[in-house]
Amino acid sequence: MQIQKVSASGVILPFRLGTYLVNVFSGLVFFLLLVYAFRMDTITVVVDGAQLKLVTTAPTVETALAKAKIPVRPGDEVTPGLAARVRDGMEIQMRRGVKFFIDVDGKAIETRMPPVTVGEALQRIGIGLGEADRLSVPMDAQVWEGLRLSVARVTTDTLTVEAKITPPVAYVNDPNLDKGKQRVASAGETGVLAREYQVVFEDGKEVSRKLIGERVVKPAVNKVIARGIRPVIHTKTVAGGRMIRYTDVLTMEATAYEPGPQSCGIYADGYTYTGKKATYGIAAVDPKVIPLGTKLYIEGYGFAAAEDIGSAIKKNRIDVCYDTEREAFLWGRKKVKVYILAP
Repeated sequence: MQIQKVSASGVILPFRLGTYLVNVFSGLVFFLLLVYAFRMDTITVVVDGAQLKLVTTAPTVETALAKAKIPVRPGDEVTPGLAARVRDGMEIQMRRGVKFFIDVDGKAIETRMPPVTVGEALQRIGIGLGEADRLSVPMDAQVWEGLRLSVARVTTDTLTVEAKITPPVAYVNDPNLDKGKQRVASAGETGVLAREYQVVFEDGKEVSRKLIGERVVKPAVNKVIARGIRPVIHTKTVAGGRMIRYTDVLTMEATAYEPGPQSCGIYADGYTYTGKKATYGIAAVDPKVIPLGTKLYIEGYGFAAAEDIGSAIKKNRIDVCYDTEREAFLWGRKKVKVYILAP
């Protein structure tokens, strides 16, 4: 539509209404933008619990913090985000990040983040935990500046270890081998024992081992040693120039007795335990040391036969018989050598 307008000189000028309206609208928009650009918003910034009121014309949170000279460092957490538009009355929460380290899988990871729990920190970084993994700090503890958090990877394995079973030794008597000598009749065989252990590793290193079972893979076979029992006959010249043949010699404590009541008590009948007549040449012994019936040569006494016993004659004791109390008394108590005569 065109509208005519009369000038002051009387000339009629054309007037376009559309152009006029566009210009009016553009001016209005510019005015509104100008008003918006210079509007004043009141906001609250909370930094680690400390509140700060700000009046700002900044359009975004990032700009508002920058104008207020509040630095945002790596690891700091700002809510709402830095790109959010500022609104009057809004509250901006800011948590300062702390620098800490995580030792895991052979690496030392340096990171910054707000003081969240250890569990959340590991989740943010993307570090997963196995059921048995061990932390140097509890999961629900908050991280702090300078913390050195260690993650130990714990694994369990079953280990089988084979061990040798030493053959037991069995002894047999060998009448064809001299007494005091021995020989290996059978070497036997070493057995095998398998032991199962539950082994715990931390970061690949063994920290504990527990025996959980064992089984015999191969039983051991006895080693057999033959011991000689054949008497070895020795010879010796004794008092009177006589030569004796003996198989053994013992050093014993010797006493003497006479077969009457004075030495043997009121019930003495003059006979030995084996039924022989008690007289010179009879000796009382401990049968566990010298079997009854054994022929002997006793140093300082002479030839004797082990035919009697006594309640006090135990172990390395011997009691020689004399026919009279005086002879027994003169013998006294002494150490002597007793020769076991060969058959």
